[in-house]
Amino acid sequence: MLYDDSTMKEERGMGIIAIIISIIVIVLIAVFAYNFYINTVDEQKLEDIRANMLLIQGKCKILQETTKVNNNQDSLKGRKLSEMQEDSIVSEFLNKGIVDSSKLDKYYALSNEDLSGMELDIQNEENSYYIVNYEDNTVFITKGYTMGDIEEVLYQLQ
Repeated sequence: MLYDDSTMKEERGMGIIAIIISIIVIVLIAVFAYNFYINTVDEQKLEDIRANMLLIQGKCKILQETTKVNNNQDSLKGRKLSEMQEDSIVSEFLNKGIVDSSKLDKYYALSNEDLSGMELDIQNEENSYYIVNYEDNTVFITKGYTMGDIEEVLYQLQ
């Protein structure tokens, strides 16, 4: 069977179109896979922060009860926010009005050393502190986090 030039051009044209379509499909699959990976990593990071806050909250409750039994405030870990107002991370957090500025003596910022001293295998997030109030057992994170489709930035457990 002999092919003339017009038949060859049609077949060659279909090959190029098939290659272009294949490339487009591969690019779309790669883009979706990349977005899925990024979303999964972000969700895992947020779940880690929430888990860390729950661990800190549990440990702080134990420290508060120990303090009551021993009648010794020295067992509380962290540094009072009233002593850290010049710290840029704390200052930025306080400017958001999340905690009552008249009660800063009740809030303690936990350094990585404090977290280690509490026997927690947790580190502060970059440029952030975990902040606790031992009286009402609340835990904050200074950089905040978002949950799912909620656009509001959360600073404490919900």
